[in-house]
Order: sequence, then structure tokens, then C-alpha cells
Amino acid sequence: MDLILTFFLGFIRISCIIYFLPLFGSYNVPWQVKMGLSFFITLIVFPFIQHQRIIGNIWILALNICHELIIGLTMAFIVHFVFDGIRLAGQFVGYQMGFAIVNVIDPYSSNQISITSQFKQLLALLVFLGIGAHHFLITAIVKSFEQISLGNAVFTGRLMENLIHISGAMFSVALKIAAPILVTLIFTNVALSIIARTMPQINVFIVGFPLEIGIGLLIFAVSIPFFVFCLKQSFHQMAYDLFSSLRLLGGH
Repeated sequence: MDLILTFFLGFIRISCIIYFLPLFGSYNVPWQVKMGLSFFITLIVFPFIQHQRIIGNIWILALNICHELIIGLTMAFIVHFVFDGIRLAGQFVGYQMGFAIVNVIDPYSSNQISITSQFKQLLALLVFLGIGAHHFLITAIVKSFEQISLGNAVFTGRLMENLIHISGAMFSVALKIAAPILVTLIFTNVALSIIARTMPQINVFIVGFPLEIGIGLLIFAVSIPFFVFCLKQSFHQMAYDLFSSLRLLGGH
């Protein structure tokens, strides 16, 4: 019975992480796939956690389940903050380029987002997989059971400060990624304003709309290496934030 409870609590933590990860959190991914993957990873991790004994009292078990849910959600949202920053950068760029009315359905949230936001998000996922960050996540799941035994999470003010700092960093990630295009388009708007003032016979709106789109796409293509560099930095920072949060949750 103890082994079943141990497996069950481990499954709850892992399924919470898998269900809300950017890669598998999409509504297009069937819940059966998410649960099956969670079950498979729990089987792999189980030899590392089978020695952790769980008290069978119903109230303590309910409290342990809440602890595992919070641990899983915390880990998933730390990963999500990076992708939220990327999505926000795409929204900034899309609005500035004139794509505010051209939206697509985001498969992760089922909400409408800018096409530039969707493109940046897909590119970020490719980089995420390309640098092997998904392997790191599996390692982080195993390490989480070493840092935090089942049902023994510690919630402190330092943890909340850390999570607030991580969530605030989302905006700096967004501005850093969007900066090349935003700065270029601001200068483009200034130039168009000067042209409109000096040559009023030119219809700046007709000229400026396709010009901003063209310049935005050009700078977007040129700045892809910078975008990938920023992504790698953000993913490395995500790894640091994830492990620091795990240490705090473990009371270290």
C-alpha cells in the first residue's frame, strides 16, 4: 500500500509538470498522451522514490497531494514564464508592424495572438528542443525528488520573492527580444513623420503601412541569430531559476 501511495504522489507531481509544459500544454495534445507520458516518466523515476514512505492517514494524504500539485505547478510555470516573455515580445512587434488586426489561434491557450507572436513561439520551441532543454527538464524532475521528498515542500517568503523576481524577468526577456525591431520601427515612424511634414502631398499612411511591414520582416530575418542567442541565455537562466526554486521548496 505504501508503494502505491508513493507512486501516486510521484505521478501527481510529474503529471502536473507535463500537463502545463509549453510543449505538451497545448489543447491539441490529447489528455491521454499527457497522462501516458506522465505515467511512463513516473515508472522511470519510481526506483529513486520508492524508499520514501507515506503515512496512510487520509488528511495527511490530502495535504501531501496539495504539496505535490504546488511543486508541479511551480516547476511548470517557471518554464512557462520564458515562453510568455517570447509571446509578449511577438505581441509588441506585431502591434508595431501593423499586425494588430491579423491574429491566429494559439494552440497552447486557444486565444487569439499575433502571427509574429506565434512564429516566435514556434521558433523558440525548436531552439528549446535543439539545445536539448527537454533533457534538462527530465533531469530537473528527477532532481526535484532528491531536493523535495514527497509531501514535504516548504513554503517561505524567500520562495515567493524568488517567484516574483522570475515572473518580473518575463518583461525584460520580452523587451530584449523585441528591441531590434521596435527600435528600427520607431525610427521608421519618425522618418515618415518628417516626410509627412515636409511633403504633405505624399499619402504617408498608404506608403508607411507596407513599408513598416517590409522593414519589420527584414529586421526580423536579420535579427534571428540575436533572437536565438537571447533564447539560449533565457533557457540557461530558466535552469538556474528552476533549481534555485527547488532548493527553496526543499527548505535548503
